[in-house]
Amino acid sequence: MSETLYVLIKRDLFECPKHLGYTGIKELAGAWPLSLVESQTVPVKDKYEPKYKDSYALPFDLAPAFTRACFHDLAIAHLQKKVAAFEEAVTPSGNTKYAYHGEFKFNQIGVDEDGEERSYPVYVPWTTVKEIMAAISVRAKTSIGAA
Repeated sequence: MSETLYVLIKRDLFECPKHLGYTGIKELAGAWPLSLVESQTVPVKDKYEPKYKDSYALPFDLAPAFTRACFHDLAIAHLQKKVAAFEEAVTPSGNTKYAYHGEFKFNQIGVDEDGEERSYPVYVPWTTVKEIMAAISVRAKTSIGAA
């Protein structure tokens, strides 16, 4: 079981890694173990409180993706980068072929010339990987339309 990590929140912004500034975006926030939080005598809360202006710690999993104080243009730009990265990841290209080709395999059982059962790896062909990527893209697009 892994240790619970905490974000530090001050004036409704997350503290950045290495205590270098503040951000309203959780993915860019620092995360610290409870021992460090307690050593800094920061109160620990169990829910997000955007109106609380003093510093407090919150379990990482309970923190919102964006604080209310986060500038909307920064939140939108962050989400646009994530969408672009996901789209690139499921679009067949030279880059994705390089990233995924030869990464997926399963074991096939066969009989050798001596009649012994043997297990050997079979790599998923690139054409099948492309079909899977296309199916994921279609599902994502239909999920968006259904929302």
